[in-house]
Amino acid sequence: MNEIKKLDEKLQPKIDAGEASNFIKAQELTKDDYFRGVARKYEQTRPIKDSIVRLDQEAKIVETLRADKPVLIRGNWRMGKTSMMESLQTHQFGLKNSIVADVMMENPYSAKSLKNFQKQFGLNAVVEFIAKREFKKKDELRKQITKSRKFPFEFLNDYLIEHGEKVFLSLDEVIFFAEELEKLKYLANLKSLSNIQITLVLHRVAYYESSFKEIFEEYETHFVRALTLEEVETLVRKPLEGTRITFTDDAIQRIFEFTGGRPMEINNVCWALMGSSEHKNYKFTYSAEDIDALTRKETWELGEPFRIAIVNYKNIYTSSMNNEEQAIIDKLIEKGEVPVSEIEAVKVQPLIDTTFVTRDFAKGAYRINGELFKRVVLDKNLWPRITY
Repeated sequence: MNEIKKLDEKLQPKIDAGEASNFIKAQELTKDDYFRGVARKYEQTRPIKDSIVRLDQEAKIVETLRADKPVLIRGNWRMGKTSMMESLQTHQFGLKNSIVADVMMENPYSAKSLKNFQKQFGLNAVVEFIAKREFKKKDELRKQITKSRKFPFEFLNDYLIEHGEKVFLSLDEVIFFAEELEKLKYLANLKSLSNIQITLVLHRVAYYESSFKEIFEEYETHFVRALTLEEVETLVRKPLEGTRITFTDDAIQRIFEFTGGRPMEINNVCWALMGSSEHKNYKFTYSAEDIDALTRKETWELGEPFRIAIVNYKNIYTSSMNNEEQAIIDKLIEKGEVPVSEIEAVKVQPLIDTTFVTRDFAKGAYRINGELFKRVVLDKNLWPRITY
């Protein structure tokens, strides 16, 4: 018995006239459960460990790493950097041959000096990695590493050389050390370890960009890109497999235009239509008109689940972009399209890299990528109210 048949049977029980009002309430609850169950398939906040999009970009990063070049995964907040890191582990390296860690979790807060930081940073990750392989007690490994007088990742590298192996090491939230340049340089210099294929995940913040450029000069940078229209279709339709719910092609196009191909917003739209108390719309087929009915609401009316995206865009405009980049964004919003000859390519490239500007090669013009981002910037007068 398929899923929709079960649903139909729940929605159509045998009742008498006196039970009609109770049935209507029960029917709505059942509908709500059904659509919310589908809505939950569209992840709102957590990283994706097994991504179904940007697989070509994963392949390019892997090619770089296997050529023994260090990689910097870059982008703004909530653009999919951590998902890229964790999906690389899942798809390409496996748990046995990789270490994925958040630097804030590995950071020894008690280590004030650089020397003590170097001795302690990554100790937990290295101990965990080797203990699983060697079936050793963690306390014994800690003593062994300390006695060796080697930094934890240096100890790990020697261990890998001895075993004729390499490991994928990815460190997230490196932005945590943006104001501690010596520690940041130490992390960057982990690239010198021969048997560690290193990837660092780093946010873009205008104030620090000149320092980052110098420190990570030898890294190959990969900005997490926006999704293509085809990938938007995949992200929307994959969770619907096994259900009777569908999105028309023109609905997919509208979602692409509204979100600019940024996964979090794509999931926000789908979740809103099926799971949000403010916007839910119980339909088995969603068309362009349904997307428009949702997305044409005033920005402040969108509320949940777009709250995080709206606040995020406010922060990106004020922190990720420098004054010149903000001026470019403002000009593109005002004009709609600007000929490529009117903007220096080197100045607009960071905005293309971070997904907020796109180049229309057919027209020879730049434009804003994503309607929601454009509206958030236009609504600057509302920003004091967008605190959440």
